[in-house]
Order: sequence, then C-alpha cells, then structure tokens
Amino acid sequence: EETSTVIYQNPLPVVLGDEVQLLQVFQNLIANAIKFRGPESPQIRVTAERQGPDWVFAIRDNGIGIDPQYKDRIFQIFQRLHSRDEYDGTGIGLALCMKIVELHKGKIWMESEEGKGATFYFTLPDREKTV
Repeated sequence: EETSTVIYQNPLPVVLGDEVQLLQVFQNLIANAIKFRGPESPQIRVTAERQGPDWVFAIRDNGIGIDPQYKDRIFQIFQRLHSRDEYDGTGIGLALCMKIVELHKGKIWMESEEGKGATFYFTLPDREKTV
C-alpha cells in the first residue's frame, strides 16, 4: 500500500515442489521489484508459460533495472549492486532464489536494461513430467 504497487497475475500452474521454498522465490522477486522501484508506482506482472517439459515463470517490473553486465553477479551470495545507504538488504536473496530453483531442477536468469525495469525468469518442470 505505501508504494501503491500494483501486481498483475495471470493464472499460474500447479507444480510439484516445496511450497515454502517456492513461496520464498516469489516473495523475494516481488519484494525486490518493489524495493528497486523507479519514480513511478511499481507495476509488477507475474506470468507462466509452458515451454516443452517446463513452465517458465516471469516476474516483470517497471523499476530501475539492472545493467546487463551484472546479470551473473547478482545471483552470487552477498553481492550487492548498491550501497546499504541506497537500498537495504544482505545480498543473499537472489542467491537463495537460485539455490531453490536449482533444487527444483530449474534455471533462473534475468533480462534488463538500466532504467527500464527487469524481468526475472525461472523454470520449473511440469508436474506431469516429474511423476
């Protein structure tokens, strides 16, 4: 409420996995989208699309974006792109997301342009293919 964030969500699939851990992934990516907002109120879109044997989830925002040169660094533990004075945090959130997604046999990556928002993608196997 305090940031006037609007979250749009398309229907999401049911997948097999640890509910608490997968919830952490969504919470962290959405919290980051709110934290690293630009001058406008945060607009976040959560979607999922079937691609082969996997579901590809996307969390897209209209925030400050990330310089593409840091696309691998941001998933390393304790790596921060901003000082603690600018943005609060420990630098473990995205590393934790990566670990959880990998434990669920998926992949995570980011696409962004500085000043133009970011989209975080991650895959999870379709539950029918994991049985």
